Amino acid sequence: EKIVYEANKYYYKGEPKVKKLEIEIVPTSQEVAAAKAGKYDIMLNSQTDSFPQLSELDNMNILTRKALYETYLGFKLGKWDAQNHTVITNPDAKMADVKLRHAMAYAIDNDSIGEKFYHGLRFTAAGPIAPIFKSLYNPNIPNFKYDLEKAKSLLDEAGFKDTNNDGIREDKKGQPLKINFAMMSGGEISEPLSQYYLQQWKQIGLDVALVDGRLLEFNNFYERIENDDPAIDAYAAAWGLASDPNPVGFYGKNEAFNMTRYTSEAMQTVLDKISSKEALDPAKMKEFYDEFQQIAYDEAPFIPLLNKVDIIPINKRVKMYDYNWDTSFTWADIELTAAEPIKSTK
Repeated sequence: EKIVYEANKYYYKGEPKVKKLEIEIVPTSQEVAAAKAGKYDIMLNSQTDSFPQLSELDNMNILTRKALYETYLGFKLGKWDAQNHTVITNPDAKMADVKLRHAMAYAIDNDSIGEKFYHGLRFTAAGPIAPIFKSLYNPNIPNFKYDLEKAKSLLDEAGFKDTNNDGIREDKKGQPLKINFAMMSGGEISEPLSQYYLQQWKQIGLDVALVDGRLLEFNNFYERIENDDPAIDAYAAAWGLASDPNPVGFYGKNEAFNMTRYTSEAMQTVLDKISSKEALDPAKMKEFYDEFQQIAYDEAPFIPLLNKVDIIPINKRVKMYDYNWDTSFTWADIELTAAEPIKSTK
């Protein structure tokens, strides 16, 4: 099945040069073969896994841009009170100690993950506000740059000690500490990446295991996260970033999408400021966003992991296509230099 658009010859900017636009959905397993055969001119939402093969084709140009997308490590810190539409944070949750959360973050080498697992198409997330929001992003807020020794030191300070010399730390009371970690299945990267996380946390003395001993299917994963399954202590997920970076939807105390179920007086106060009339003043808005970014780092209910680079393979017969976020491009601008898409010789 496909959707077909025909050019409007009465378009106010002039009749489009391309008379027909056809849109089809292609299984990800077929995208490389389709690109090689010259079946399509523009391929939106191409998969990171396909990048090495796509980049070798001599009939395609690969466009890139920083995506409004971020992966993160979340910690289950309470529950959702549906009746009162509010988050109830549990001060005795297994992951309640912020030094434990910070330590798990410092144990992850996101730079290496971006290069080795994602072919350089992911890069270390700078924080909860992506750098693409230039007027609000604060580069001076610290982030969780890979540091195993710092991670170990934080655990020592918090009282998570290896009391029986087996290489695994106990909790503050000297009892076994096992952290149950949830991650979704899907794609070639998920399984080796999950094992990398477990390996890194073991290096700092934490016993972390996959929930149910396996990766979880998408619907099962989110059903259990949203329903605050007590079997889950920490999880890896992702969110799409909106054109409005207001973080209240993920951090607010009255937001069902606050999946960690964490709130604090400091966090809610700054979120209220961001959503206030006072924030209509750009200087005040910048001040409030700076404050939020510092609190998000300090309290760490979420740990930003990676931002994404989108790729779009474009057949070399296509001219005038612009993929930038701030472009004035319209589909009427596209030109084609050949009657049919060019096929790869490789």
